[in-house]
Amino acid sequence: MISNLKIKFENIFFKEQFRPSVLGLFLNPFYFGRRAIYKNIRRYSDKVYGNILDIGCGSKPYSSLFNCTEYIGLDVNITGHKHDKSKIDVFYDGVTMPFENNTFDSAVCFEVFQVVFNPEHFLKEIIRVTKPGSTIIFTVPFIWDEHEQPYDYARYSSFGLRYLFESTGYRILEHKKYLCDLRLLALLTNNYIYKSIRKIIPSHLSFLIILPLTSIVNILGHLLYLLPRIHDMYFGNIFLLKKPVPTGNKQS
Repeated sequence: MISNLKIKFENIFFKEQFRPSVLGLFLNPFYFGRRAIYKNIRRYSDKVYGNILDIGCGSKPYSSLFNCTEYIGLDVNITGHKHDKSKIDVFYDGVTMPFENNTFDSAVCFEVFQVVFNPEHFLKEIIRVTKPGSTIIFTVPFIWDEHEQPYDYARYSSFGLRYLFESTGYRILEHKKYLCDLRLLALLTNNYIYKSIRKIIPSHLSFLIILPLTSIVNILGHLLYLLPRIHDMYFGNIFLLKKPVPTGNKQS
């Protein structure tokens, strides 16, 4: 009985970390950021289809959003990356994706680009393994702390991302910045609380202190939504991209 309750709570807790509901206000220190990512992925989820490649998939937290024939998770197999909760189908070396040319109908890449050291090559590999006319969804953070150390390499402005996508062959269909208001301040405050307390108390007991404090910040943070937005100061980007069809191909 206790074991079943523990599993049920762990499932709820995991769901609230990536797809937070109102309950996430009390269970997720990063509620505003994760909620923004989830809502924007859900907004574009019907744009990808068929066999989908999830690049840097981790635990595949957003796979249920997509109506697809196959959902393949790809991730790196290098020292320092923990995969104890991952749902990876295929590992690769971070350089060459182990798939034939024009394999996938669509691709997604969530919160990964900042840990890619060779961005041009990475983007060209996605171009290579997706079919002509394929749709790709990218989310990329802008204002956020260093993470996945020592593999956190870059923060890109929206202009830098546009340049990289277009120069490597993508067509940008849509682009949106999210969390462009002072709820970002609440998110950063909670990140400070989380990291400060985890540094002092590295065990899971730290959540007995973290969650009450970050819940208060989350609740108060909703009041900040009433203040004006500034689109130069934001948490992250979502891009909807298209791999062009070669000239002469009749596919639209």
